Amino acid sequence: MATPTNTRTRRIDVRVTDAQDAVIREAAALAGETVTSFLLTAAEERARELLDERRHLTMSNTAFRALTASLDEPGQSVPQLVELFDLPPLAQQ
Repeated sequence: MATPTNTRTRRIDVRVTDAQDAVIREAAALAGETVTSFLLTAAEERARELLDERRHLTMSNTAFRALTASLDEPGQSVPQLVELFDLPPLAQQ
């Protein structure tokens, strides 16, 4: 029998204060969820928000035009990089 892909097999342990425990349990009860479900939902939502902020770039049309204009301009030579790229590959040394 195949194991479902959403089976929880990993653990994350956290220590909380009495006050944190109380507020989390009260909120979970109000949401009609178990503490585990409540914490997982909240943590996953926050994790995805942070990851999305880092993965997606949002800017105004003006900022985008300025960015593309600067990318279209010729680059400047960096002597240290030219020297680095002139070195033979490590596999050939």
